[in-house]
Amino acid sequence: MNKAMDNTSIQVSSVGIKFFLRSGPGKEDDGRRKSTKSWFSRRKKKEFWALRDISFEARKGEIFGIVGSNGAGKSTLLKVIAGIYPATQGEIRAEGKIAPLIELGAAFNPELTGAENIYLTGSIYRIPRRVIRENFGEIVSFSGLRKFINIPVKNYSSGMFIRLAFSIIIFFQPDIVLIDEVFSVGDEVFQKKSFEKILSFQRQGATILLVTHDANLITQICDRALILSQGQMSFLGPAEEAVAHYHQLIKSAEGLEADSRLPQQPPPPAEAKRWGTKQVEIKSVDFVDEEGRAKKNFISGGYFEAQISYISRLGREERPIFGVSMSTIYKLLIYGPNTLEAGLPRKIPPEGVVRFIVPHLPLLEGDYLFSAAVYDESLQTAYDHHEMMHHFRVIPSGSREIGSVRIRSEWKIEHA
Repeated sequence: MNKAMDNTSIQVSSVGIKFFLRSGPGKEDDGRRKSTKSWFSRRKKKEFWALRDISFEARKGEIFGIVGSNGAGKSTLLKVIAGIYPATQGEIRAEGKIAPLIELGAAFNPELTGAENIYLTGSIYRIPRRVIRENFGEIVSFSGLRKFINIPVKNYSSGMFIRLAFSIIIFFQPDIVLIDEVFSVGDEVFQKKSFEKILSFQRQGATILLVTHDANLITQICDRALILSQGQMSFLGPAEEAVAHYHQLIKSAEGLEADSRLPQQPPPPAEAKRWGTKQVEIKSVDFVDEEGRAKKNFISGGYFEAQISYISRLGREERPIFGVSMSTIYKLLIYGPNTLEAGLPRKIPPEGVVRFIVPHLPLLEGDYLFSAAVYDESLQTAYDHHEMMHHFRVIPSGSREIGSVRIRSEWKIEHA
């Protein structure tokens, strides 16, 4: 290792990653039946650079923040560093073992028990079985899932799933930790414990790359931060200056999801979270309690409401359909209703709020992803679709049930 890398853990040099977006069939389609191969071969491709010309170094023992709006390329950058995506251009050098706290639990087999998945995940990360065995007890203890460790993980709540996945990764003594909003999941006690564990890695000399929307967290624990805007570097420097720069971007409406870049194209496959014609545009999705107060945490069995604010540019005769869906944190669909099935009037005012109300939330403890969408009457054309862009948490109500959904049921014991 050369002297330039003596205290450098990660070196990113002129890195870029390119995806290809496909449009619909070309004008040459004359209505005659064509083979699938022929149809796809005639679809036009358009280049999309999710990241371009990214360069920085992170030192050993440094907490390095990465900040930007949705679609800026933060998660893509971590995946390139982790080796999940190959860079189209540039070079990345990393010294040591990487722990990617990204898409936690992606390696889990839902049919296997928690204990079996500990060994499975360890083998995927090339951890010797002896090391897994030595750390097994601590992993289980840290996760708080000792009572459930021999149950198949398909029966876990989303909170239990994430706690186990997180606990496995962090007990393999990484030199580099890549964190993508991981502190937004799990209960408060587990978050605090996890945060302290991550900081202990830093004290031992590990490098931490932290992607977060929490500006306070950046200024509190990061040495420096990188601000990404539309896939490019906007600022690199001290944490407080970086946060100030990010706030300035927000005020000037720069660096946000810029519809002007690709007005008729969906995002690249890696970050395909929002698409549509915007003839009806979802301006915001807010979660509130029964009094209309903004909330992110809801009690299992309590009141839940999502408010979808929109603006419509449709003609008077067109009747859009709104829909939502709830999924577990590992993207298992739980429920997906829409206003068509609900029998609501389909004529809407030009601007308004669609309220989705669940009087008694049947979800158990855990973190959940929320999608919101508006389509045309045929449900074929998306006006605006937010795919799992929103997140809320269900906190325990004292129940000892496991899983994701509470099913109304009863028990009876009778004489034989």
